[in-house]
Amino acid sequence: MSTGSSSPQQTPETIEITVLTPTFNRAPTLPRVFDSLLKQSLRTFEWLVVDDGSTDDTQVLVQTLSRTAPFPVRYVSQAHSGKHVAWNHGVKVASGTFLVVLDS
Repeated sequence: MSTGSSSPQQTPETIEITVLTPTFNRAPTLPRVFDSLLKQSLRTFEWLVVDDGSTDDTQVLVQTLSRTAPFPVRYVSQAHSGKHVAWNHGVKVASGTFLVVLDS
């Protein structure tokens, strides 16, 4: 499932960087990641959250954060398979030309 932001949508061609956050039951720490991204002056990035089967409120939280994001936010979930699988999944679905991992 993907979640878009309320900001003007960027097309995949305009997304230079994918900021990948693989996560598992880290809802309490994701607002700190989001706040860090809000402080960036460059806005030609997407935030891709790959949820590795969390049982907390990660999905709801990411949907809530995406509503106020000035950049595209995508949420992808998978069955709990480990961080390395979530990382690889994120690499496969990233839209950016460049990729950076920002852990939660």
